Formats: sequence, structure tokens, C-alpha cells
Amino acid sequence: MKKALLIFGGLCATGFLLLIVFIAFIAYTGRGLDKESKTYADAAIIAVTSQWNEKELTDRVSPQFMAAMRDPADVDRVVGMWRLLGPLKKYDGSKGDAHIELRGFRGKTITAVYVARAEFEHGSARIKISLIKSDGAWKILGFNVAPDSYPGLNAAQPNI
Repeated sequence: MKKALLIFGGLCATGFLLLIVFIAFIAYTGRGLDKESKTYADAAIIAVTSQWNEKELTDRVSPQFMAAMRDPADVDRVVGMWRLLGPLKKYDGSKGDAHIELRGFRGKTITAVYVARAEFEHGSARIKISLIKSDGAWKILGFNVAPDSYPGLNAAQPNI
């Protein structure tokens, strides 16, 4: 009986130690993912919004983003609407973080979401960017621009 209790105690201690190591690994990895995803998000937002260049956006989008587009012309149309804001004048940086979703034997999915404020020649806006890390590279899952107001336009706010 004592031997069984010692074995059980040893197994519990080993399991607890493995859990602590796993949590420490996730915390360490998470900080690195936060840093690299924020760097990518800030660079992508600045590249796209500086002159509202749709190529800067499409060069960075994920396959999931493109698959969700019903018509490739939608990107041109939406970026054209955002272009009414004018070029980027001031960027305040983004706030957010990365997330790791463990999917059992199917692996893991790493995503990140960031929100930023920016001022443009004709107004200001809130920008939300969603990212996914695939094959070691960050890509854009979603890009949403919510202007405080559209200059000279009363239409619905376009988003992709």
C-alpha cells in the first residue's frame, strides 16, 4: 500500500511539474508572439494606409482572406472608399496580442488582433487588423477601417 502511494505521489508530482513547465513555455512563447505580431501589424497598417495602396494589402493577406472575398474587385472598391480619408498623417501604434489555440492532434492555430488609431489628411479612424501565423509567416486575416466620419460621404462604412 505504501509503495502504491509513493508511486501515485511521484506521478502527481511529475504531472504537476510538467504542467508548470508547459505553462512557462506558453507564457514565454506568447510574449515573443506578441512582439513579432505587433511589429507586423504596425508595419502592415502603415504600408496600407500611407497612400491607401491595395497592392500593399493584397501582398500581405492570408489565403483565408482571399477565399472569403466574393469578388477580387471588392478590395479595390473598399480601398477606394478608404482613400477618401487621404494619406496617413499620424499613427498612434496598435494595441492587442497574439493567441495560441491548441487543436489536439491537428496542431495549433496562432492568431493576433490589434486595434490602432490614426489620423489622415481628411479625418481620423480606428483600424482593426486580424492576423494569422502560417508556415512561420504572419498574414492578414481581416482589415477593418472605421472612420470617425467620411468626408463628403453619407454612405455605409465599407470593411473587409
